[in-house]
Amino acid sequence: MPPHKVDSYLNLLGKAPEYESLLSTARQLSIDQSIFHKLIPVQLTQYCSLSRITNGKLTILAENGAIAAKLKQLSPSLLCKLQQYGWEVTSFQILVQAQNSATNSKYYEKHRDKTKPKLSVTGKECFNQLAATLPDSELRDAIHSLLKKQEIT
Repeated sequence: MPPHKVDSYLNLLGKAPEYESLLSTARQLSIDQSIFHKLIPVQLTQYCSLSRITNGKLTILAENGAIAAKLKQLSPSLLCKLQQYGWEVTSFQILVQAQNSATNSKYYEKHRDKTKPKLSVTGKECFNQLAATLPDSELRDAIHSLLKKQEIT
C-alpha cells in the first residue's frame, strides 16, 4: 500500500475516539524517533529505537551490546542535545532488545563472505615445505589435511 494511502487511513482511523489516543502517541513517537536519529551517528540509526520517556528517563532499545555500549558513550552529549530540543529527559535506560533469529540470520548472511578462502600457489608451496620439515605429528597431519581440502575446492 502506498504511504499516502496508509497516512490517509491512519488519519481516518485517528478520528475514531477509541483509537485517537493510541495514534496520537504513535505519531509523537515517530516524530521523536526522527529527531533522535538526527542526533546519533548515522551508523547506529538502524540498530536502535526509542521506547518511552517515564519520569524523565528515556528508554532506548539497542539491537546488541555493542550498540548499547556506543550509546552509553554518547549519552552525556546526547542528553544535552535532547534537552536543547526541549525534551524533559534527565537520564537514559539503554536496553538490549534481542531481535528474532530470522532478522539476525539475514544480517549475518548478508555480511558473511560465502566463499571459502583459498591458498595461493605460494602459500601451498610454503605449507608443503613446512610439512616436509616436521616430524610425524598432529601439526603435520593438520597441514596435509588443509592442503587436501584446498585441492577439493
